This record gives sequence, structure tokens and C-alpha cells, in this order.
Amino acid sequence: MQNRFIFCDIDGTLLYAKGSGRPAFGAAFFDVYGVEISVDHINFAGATDLGVLARLARENRQELSEEKTALFFERMAVYLDENMRKWPPIVFPGVGRFLERVSSHWKLGLVSGNIRRTAYLKLRHGGLEHYFSDIGGFGDDNSDRNRMAALALERAGQPSGSFLLGDTPSDIEAARVNGMTSVAVCNGQFTREMLEGENPDIIVDSFEDAEHLFQALDV
Repeated sequence: MQNRFIFCDIDGTLLYAKGSGRPAFGAAFFDVYGVEISVDHINFAGATDLGVLARLARENRQELSEEKTALFFERMAVYLDENMRKWPPIVFPGVGRFLERVSSHWKLGLVSGNIRRTAYLKLRHGGLEHYFSDIGGFGDDNSDRNRMAALALERAGQPSGSFLLGDTPSDIEAARVNGMTSVAVCNGQFTREMLEGENPDIIVDSFEDAEHLFQALDV
């Protein structure tokens, strides 16, 4: 297999986690800071876990130390795993077929706002983990998605001609800034019209209607 990479976002692109992350965030915050919070006002689409934690800490006047951040993410992963055992994520239609078809021609990595551990938890609970390498950029690497995408490319050895699939304007921007082909997937909360306004290189309504994407990937 050539050193060709497709990087994927997870939530809103490959699967729907049924809101399992929100209660996990709240429970972990209470464990670490002893403060009961609501995350109902947080829009996680295009966000990063590190960025959301920093915002919650500011709003609740709490210290964001390295030790507490590490403990928070450790506890969050435990709660997310428990929640997903009860309520498994919904994998979007056509995703399995898409990954199966491209995985024999391309290496698959991640650019996800989730921390590394919870990114792979979600993939595992969705039955998708075996398609992906351990290479990517994650929400505990940096709060800036553009920088996360840059880190993913660095870890992959700076491959040329990479693709980045995501469901938000932030994913499109991260691809553009880092010289990747942007693929907007209309599975999340942003409409086709909203994503078209960001001028992605390719747009797909769903993975069930993605023949033009297969052609672009030459598979």
C-alpha cells in the first residue's frame, strides 16, 4: 500500500454517539473539580475536547493544570465507555462499505476533536476501529483543529495528496490550511448549503451516495 492517507473526523461524519459524551464531560468535571456543571450550552460540532475543557474551567473559575487535565480525560474516558456500553453509537449508512472499499488502497487516520483514547473508544463501539491506523491528530493534542490536522500529517510522514473528511466548516478549513483535499460530509448538524458556502473540494450527502468520492480516490 502506498503512503496515501485519508483522515476522518468521527462525530457527525462516521457516527452519531447519541449524546454519550455530554454526561461523561459533566461527571468527569465533578470528579476532578467537585463542581456540578451543565454542558447544554456547548456546541461540540467542530470543537476539541481540550478547548471545551478550557472553556468550562474558565466559566466555573477553576484551574486548568496539567495534572487535573490528565485526570479529567482519564475519568471522561471511563464514563464514555460506560455510556456507550449502554447506548452504542449509530454508524451512518454507507460508512462500513466506504471504509471497506478504500482501506485496501489508502491508509486511514483520524483528525478528531476527541482525545485519542475516546476517539478509538467510539470507533470500537461502532465496530470501525479495525479500519484505522493509530496515526492522527486529537483533541488532547491541541485545542486548534488546524494544528491537529498538521500534527496528523507530521505523524504520517507528511504524505502528499491526503484527504480530510469532516462534517463541519472547521474540518474544511483544517484541510485547506494544511494542503489536503477537503471532503464535506452532510451527516452532521450543518446543512449542505452551509457546507457548500465554505467551498469544500468535494461534498457528499451521505456515504451511500458517494460514487464521485470513490472516483476522486481512484478506488
